[in-house]
Amino acid sequence: MKAFNVQLRQEVYKDDASRIIHWLEDEDVIRYLNERQNVSNGIKQVMSRVHMPILTHLFNQDGSFFIVTIKEDEPVGFLRLVPKAKGAEMVIVIGDKSKWGMGLGSNAILQGLKHAFFTWRVDEVIAKINFKNQRSIKVFNKVGFNKEKELPKEIQYSISIDKFLKIAI
Repeated sequence: MKAFNVQLRQEVYKDDASRIIHWLEDEDVIRYLNERQNVSNGIKQVMSRVHMPILTHLFNQDGSFFIVTIKEDEPVGFLRLVPKAKGAEMVIVIGDKSKWGMGLGSNAILQGLKHAFFTWRVDEVIAKINFKNQRSIKVFNKVGFNKEKELPKEIQYSISIDKFLKIAI
């Protein structure tokens, strides 16, 4: 298996938005997402109204949004950090199904944690994962998140800055 250098890019270009729409219309990709329905239609509407090559400001309205890239800036997914009372919530999607199972998710999560803990200076990051989403449960456990509590449709996992610093060293 080839090792990839995973990067998070905050700039979101029109091509990225088109790719995100494609990913969000794929049932395999969105099966366990908690995002509101028809988010791809909302992105399409914005793209038809906004005639700018960079759409970063539109994707960063409720937190920080990153394009997950590999190689020479090849987009493979996205990661969102949303401010919460105790810290931040992380949502990650590897939309390029041909790249599933290659460790991209765990590497992107680690990059997102660095941003949350060192740029935002939060004390904790949480992730709410659907009970049936075994891939996400596995990757968040692998990175060091702990099961915190069970919610009606999902499990909440968390990691503190202290734990992250212990495993990152």
